[in-house]
Amino acid sequence: MNAVAASTAAVLVVYRLPDQAPALVRQLSGIVGRIVVVDNSDSGPSPPDAQALGPGVKLIRSGNIGALAGAYNRALQHLRSLATPPQQVVFLDEDSDPSALGPFLADEATARLLASPGTAAVAPAYRDRATGLRGRYIELERFRLSHMARQFTDLRAVAFVINSMSVWTMAALDRIGAFNERLAIDHVDTEYCLRARHFGLRIYVHGGYEFAHAIGQRRRFRFLGREMQAGGHAPNRRYLIGRNSIWLARDWLWREPAFAMLCVMRLAYETVGIVAAEDHVLAKLFALWRGAGRGLVMPRST
Repeated sequence: MNAVAASTAAVLVVYRLPDQAPALVRQLSGIVGRIVVVDNSDSGPSPPDAQALGPGVKLIRSGNIGALAGAYNRALQHLRSLATPPQQVVFLDEDSDPSALGPFLADEATARLLASPGTAAVAPAYRDRATGLRGRYIELERFRLSHMARQFTDLRAVAFVINSMSVWTMAALDRIGAFNERLAIDHVDTEYCLRARHFGLRIYVHGGYEFAHAIGQRRRFRFLGREMQAGGHAPNRRYLIGRNSIWLARDWLWREPAFAMLCVMRLAYETVGIVAAEDHVLAKLFALWRGAGRGLVMPRST
């Protein structure tokens, strides 16, 4: 284990599949210096057992308070309380394969960026388990944005990364502050990346490494000659997506108008995906746009 890995803590959040936590911990045990498991299930028959996780692993039972954002915040509170806090934190969901993390942390280019005071986070690229498609990353300016090609092998500055498998410097986490628990799940990572951007911190993706990750139950479809992915989320998640997209669009409109337009485009994309490739169409559309209506009237963040 190199110096970067030894000074990195993994925060593993489990919710739907808490019984898988011990296997994921075993994968991580030789890769990072410290492991924190957050059991975010509010009920269920198989919560992770502290002894089964192994020695030195911290188990936090968050009870889904604040949802995913709350789980991150509880874990960071614990890590900051240590006599020697980690220099980096890598967030992991139960839906991610961490096999690439060791080589990624051992890469000299990754280490150089994490040592730079201008870096917030570095992440490998993700590939969706269901569709096989690699994620498309975004370059963002105030009045314009562009989507990168899915395939690249170098290091690139991007606007956003998903939280799972992203490695954040503790200095950046301290500067940016707590994750927004009002968002609960959807756009938690997006909003955090925006705050990093406004502190002048940069986020990178290393295209030479990738990991498998499941976001919802995605399905491939074609629309106007373009290959797309429908999210496959249930109506309750569609409500959150609609609410949070419009709320963030309102909150960031004057500071990041191109991002606000991206949020509106997200709703259109979700709508097309539901109609073109999913079941329970009416229930999901109703939830999505009911959430959007709620996002219009939610108080802005302070």
